[in-house]
Amino acid sequence: MKKMIKSISFISFMFVLLFIMAGCSSKGFYKDFHDAGAGIEKENIFEEITLDQAKTKKENNETFVLLYGNSTNSSCVSVVTSLQAQAEYLGNTEVTIYFLDSSEYKTSSQRKEVREAIRMHEPTSDGAPVLMTFVAASASSRVDVDTSDKEKVKTKEFIKNGSVQYSSLASYIFKELFN
Repeated sequence: MKKMIKSISFISFMFVLLFIMAGCSSKGFYKDFHDAGAGIEKENIFEEITLDQAKTKKENNETFVLLYGNSTNSSCVSVVTSLQAQAEYLGNTEVTIYFLDSSEYKTSSQRKEVREAIRMHEPTSDGAPVLMTFVAASASSRVDVDTSDKEKVKTKEFIKNGSVQYSSLASYIFKELFN
């Protein structure tokens, strides 16, 4: 009888462990955005990144694109869909857009950390998308486009009637920046 109880306990433990592991692995960029309605497949152009990794890329003088936002904001979901569609349309799906989850930066002091680390003009608190392009320069990457700074010279090229034209910005990214 004790062996049977031990066996049932062991099997129950394994099911609980598998359930917990399945729950943990279901979180992440693809699941969050796919569940929010983004038109992306599991294989997509986005890679989640930490603030320290983004700062290192900038300091290492890399040319890269960073999207700051989260899946709870419908505008960010639309931008993810648009960028993926443009990459596929322009045949440039080997480019990686790095994604920094804004839900990890809720307080003003946390957003200040983002601003200082990567020179973002104004990190949003509501998950609205901020798209930044960094271009290799002499010492470290310089900010080329920052959609949170509509007065930035290069950013102005992608503003029409006060709104960022993400499809035009995507064309720039996939045709000019990474070509």
